[in-house]
Amino acid sequence: MESSFSVKPRPVSVITCRGTPYRRIVRAVGATGNEDSGDKRSHRDAGAFQRNKPTNMSSSFDPMEKNVNDSRNPSWQLRVYNQLLGEGRLNDCIELLEDLEETGLLDMDKIYHVRFFEVCRKQKAVKQAFQFTKLILNPTLSTFNMLMSVCTSAQDSEGAFQILKCVEESGLTADCKLYTSLISTCARSGKVDIMFKVFHEMINAGVEPNVHTYGALIDGCAKAGQLAKAFGAYGILRSKNVKPDRVVFNALITACGQSGEVDRAFDVLDEMRAEAQPVDPDHITIGALMKACAGAGQVDRAKDVYNLIYKYGIQGTARLYTIALNSCCRHGDDWDFACRIYDDMIKKGVEPDEVFISALIDVAGHAGKLDAAFEISQEARAKGMHIGVISYSSLMGACSNAGDWQKALQLHDDINRLNLKRTVPMMNALITALCDADQLKLAVNILFEMRDAGLCPNTISYSVLVVASEKKDDIDTGFMLLSQAKHDGVALNLVMCRCLVSMCLKRFQVACQFPESVISCATGRVQLNSKWTSLALMVYRETLKGGAAPTAGELSQVLGCLKLPLDASLRSRLTENHVASTSSSTGENLYALVDGFGEYDPRALSLVEEAASLGVLPLVSFKESPVVVDTRTLHVHTAEVYLLTVLKGLKYRLAAGAKLPNVIVLVTTEKAQIQTSSGQKAITIAGRVSQAIASMLRRLGLSYIGNESFGKIRINGVTIRKWLQPKIDSPFNQKAIDLNTSLRHLGSGISRQQLKIRTGYFSLG
Repeated sequence: MESSFSVKPRPVSVITCRGTPYRRIVRAVGATGNEDSGDKRSHRDAGAFQRNKPTNMSSSFDPMEKNVNDSRNPSWQLRVYNQLLGEGRLNDCIELLEDLEETGLLDMDKIYHVRFFEVCRKQKAVKQAFQFTKLILNPTLSTFNMLMSVCTSAQDSEGAFQILKCVEESGLTADCKLYTSLISTCARSGKVDIMFKVFHEMINAGVEPNVHTYGALIDGCAKAGQLAKAFGAYGILRSKNVKPDRVVFNALITACGQSGEVDRAFDVLDEMRAEAQPVDPDHITIGALMKACAGAGQVDRAKDVYNLIYKYGIQGTARLYTIALNSCCRHGDDWDFACRIYDDMIKKGVEPDEVFISALIDVAGHAGKLDAAFEISQEARAKGMHIGVISYSSLMGACSNAGDWQKALQLHDDINRLNLKRTVPMMNALITALCDADQLKLAVNILFEMRDAGLCPNTISYSVLVVASEKKDDIDTGFMLLSQAKHDGVALNLVMCRCLVSMCLKRFQVACQFPESVISCATGRVQLNSKWTSLALMVYRETLKGGAAPTAGELSQVLGCLKLPLDASLRSRLTENHVASTSSSTGENLYALVDGFGEYDPRALSLVEEAASLGVLPLVSFKESPVVVDTRTLHVHTAEVYLLTVLKGLKYRLAAGAKLPNVIVLVTTEKAQIQTSSGQKAITIAGRVSQAIASMLRRLGLSYIGNESFGKIRINGVTIRKWLQPKIDSPFNQKAIDLNTSLRHLGSGISRQQLKIRTGYFSLG
């Protein structure tokens, strides 16, 4: 048989026995007749082997048998092979067999094939299994079936198809078992379409599928979540008059559960019982039904399924009772049911494993039964059960849920004393317990301990700590954690962004009480220059870089850090570089000439434009008349800048000579109760966002029609045009100067200005 795995001959082979190298003592003596040198090598190598011989090798296994050349002793060679195979050293076994083949001493009939393939299956060693098959002179269909089982275990569909090709090249005909194994391999690899293609090829080849074949098909559909195809395969089974067994029904129930079709899963259970010879459910059936119910949030129904173990006398396994705990005991008030599951398990003689103990401890923790959680651990240890990382992680989670940070620290010391391997979830539970108890400093120390121990803190680690730093309003610790997160390659998420920007916003608003501290005139123009604004923009930019899509809430916080102080002297300075004086006859408001309209830093409008392009905010169409601006779902700062961005767009359209449409602004309203002479009366009042928008429009001098308490205000297009084209008195001749010329110049440079805003104002570096 030809194999795709070719092995080049090696002149000298060195293998290792229990970690000690020694030259292969089964090497054949050369044909030159130099027996003395060969004997010397044999004696020397055998002596080394004897000194380094594994302790579990029989003392009668002496590589130096009297008057017999070891390299030509088949019995001794077979013992070496079996020893290597027992240690799972497949490569060394293959090298030994290949060397024997080169010397003509290999007799594969004396090698137990099943054992080698079984070790390959456990190790998922596909390459070694193919190399072993190549050494067999006349492999049978049974050999290829064993080889196929290795590919199935390793989920190697390419190797499985290669086996099918080898069978054809050997002149053999693939049987049902081989095709079924190939289908199982495709199923485990998630290749459903290829799986059905193999099934149809099997039919066309005249090989009749059996119930195991259909079970493999349905199982593959279940793993891929393709319920329709699973029932399609079941329909074919019925049409072929193949009697379904429990495995088929269990696969169907599993497929229903993974697709969320709980009622259909119970229909399958009813169909099991409706067979001519009723099929009783087993522990796999019960487990699949409970998982289906739990996945749909039907905890009470899962408990009813658990009671079926009494009806059908099912003993169950540790896995079944673990599924029962995870499915039926999701709330703190389910502790009694969890205790009942544990009692049933003990009565039926099922030994709990560490996974079950861990799940039981977890239920106790959520129920607030911290003492019970530790008692479970102590009882299991007293019974000789191994309590390892899984159970200690659950204990730490129980301490966190109970809010007992002292006990969590004590458990942490016990883990260190026992020299157990710590895990990131375990340490995250400890950090959570400390942060919930306002022990931020201790929690940060645990973070550094994690890093020193070689553990990589994840997003949960830093999120919990950053939330705790915001709770204590410790911005220094918050940004220190941000620096560490970037160093560890942890991307900022929305939780961290929200907390850090919130602390920046709080300090920015305090600083705005002294406008000079946040304003700079270094460039001759009034500009926002605040440390807290820069930090907030940096955090926002890092969040976007990490792939998180911001919400309107995070955007509003950042925009709040870009709002100019409401100071009369500051607002007058904003326009003094644009005009010398305002016409006293018209009392025109000149904020339309200022970038950001004197309300926000111009970068705020760029942020809103970007957010709209990302789908965070709805796009506004200027092609419709009137233009509708819906602010009902927005926060205050977002709503204000959103409307200002629309006005900015209309400013560009006016510069291009377009007619401006009316603008309708939809605002929020609230219901309130007032006391009248006739009793309580419900009225509609303007919401907080509505009041903020109306106040901003009054500051801008932009008049509107309607009352915000009605949920809608209107700004006429003519009013917007006049507001965007204020007339200014010249200080030289006192003649009105129309700004149309300036706006025409603005229209010719729209692309240049947009590029300047995006590259200049939105450069957060």
